[in-house]
Amino acid sequence: MLTVDQREVSDPWVQQLIVALDQELLQIYPDMPPASPLKTPCMLVAALDATPLGCVALHIYSSTEAEIKRLYVIPSARARGIARHLLVLIEEQAVARGLTRMLVETGNLQPAAIALYLRMGYSEIAPFGHYVGNPVSRCFEKSLV
Repeated sequence: MLTVDQREVSDPWVQQLIVALDQELLQIYPDMPPASPLKTPCMLVAALDATPLGCVALHIYSSTEAEIKRLYVIPSARARGIARHLLVLIEEQAVARGLTRMLVETGNLQPAAIALYLRMGYSEIAPFGHYVGNPVSRCFEKSLV
């Protein structure tokens, strides 16, 4: 049975998933600069039979706004609804914190991620924050109200 638990960023499972994500992203975007360290109160990890399958983080910007970070599912576990499930759970965490707007950035060479966000009610917006001017960034928002 799939379990989802909140874990610290320093947790070995979280670190394992982040390394896998970074390696995959470097294959897609070889010129990508290193990702910034996560500073988040909320990191969810999905696992099956003590095997980590995916993760997602919530980066809070203000009392109303947060960004989804590091949504990732290992390739062998994709197309099972795990990313969608993690996205729903992180949105619930945001609502519980009183947040009303979710932001997310993905790359233009990640059609599955783009399709997921659109299916989940996100609307494309202009790049925000440090994504402004990044030619591969695709940014989205969703109202949680």
